[in-house]
Amino acid sequence: MPSVSTLIHNNLLQTPPGVSDTVFSTSINREELLNNAMIRDILVANPHSAKSETLMQEVDMRLEPMPDYMKDEILEGVFVLSAKELMEAKRDMDTQFYNYGFNRLLSASLTDTIPVPSDTLIALLNADGSAHSLMLQAWILFEAGDTISALNRMETIPTGITLNEQELAELTEQHILMQWLFEAPVLDSINLEALSNFVESSSSIVSAAVRSILIANNLLEYNEPYLIPDLTKSADISKPKPSSFRNQTQMIRVFPNPGKDYVTIEYNLGDNYTSGTYEVADQSGRIVKRGNLGRKTDQVVLDTFDLTPGNYYISLISASTNIASARFVISK
Repeated sequence: MPSVSTLIHNNLLQTPPGVSDTVFSTSINREELLNNAMIRDILVANPHSAKSETLMQEVDMRLEPMPDYMKDEILEGVFVLSAKELMEAKRDMDTQFYNYGFNRLLSASLTDTIPVPSDTLIALLNADGSAHSLMLQAWILFEAGDTISALNRMETIPTGITLNEQELAELTEQHILMQWLFEAPVLDSINLEALSNFVESSSSIVSAAVRSILIANNLLEYNEPYLIPDLTKSADISKPKPSSFRNQTQMIRVFPNPGKDYVTIEYNLGDNYTSGTYEVADQSGRIVKRGNLGRKTDQVVLDTFDLTPGNYYISLISASTNIASARFVISK
């Protein structure tokens, strides 16, 4: 509900890195809940959002257009590494180091001049516990001649770990190949056509394994293709415009008016001032809130939870001069 706008705004600003794009997308689309200034604050606090073309398109689709200077401020995040991105980079680096060490150990075990016992390899793969390692366990059993255990292992993998859609598709393709090899142990002209069909498998592992079988039996000539890098870019990187602020006459606007839990102050200091402060006074002239204005033109969300209902006056001050003022009402 709009009454909790400031609560949601503050929570999203204070939430640790890791807020998903789904949350940002929902926030952008809830215009009755979060205004442009709030959305700007949230996306600026999470610089990785500027790198999402989808989110920036949704910002452009808001019914109340976001001012260009606000979008430019968000887009400055294109050149900033957010805390979320740094955490993801560290996670990816740790994963890369682990995979490198594990794969070297596995490769050394499989290619050692002294054969490593199957149960040792299975224990190593079991310790990794990934879907790929568990499927490799089944193939080690199959190669060792324990075909029944190998097929059973393939069937029980989904009950031991949760597989994503890609892993489930890979398991299905490998299981089908293993079942076919179990039922057709002799490669003859009758089985050749069926085996050749596996070359077109969606699984690169299955396709490469079958292709190797055919090449080893002189049934296929294969030349490895050269992969040429694509030097074209699919999309331009969005960059902030050199001119960030609107050139308007000095002004101040407060909305919603009357307000309840918060109001948004939209201001422009004009050409003669570059920074200033604001002061909020009650009907008796007592200053109840004040703050700094860091930009020439901007919108500031003002929390009014602690203000009693009544009339208030806000003044823009720069160089000890009151340059603009406005009245607003708090109604609760």
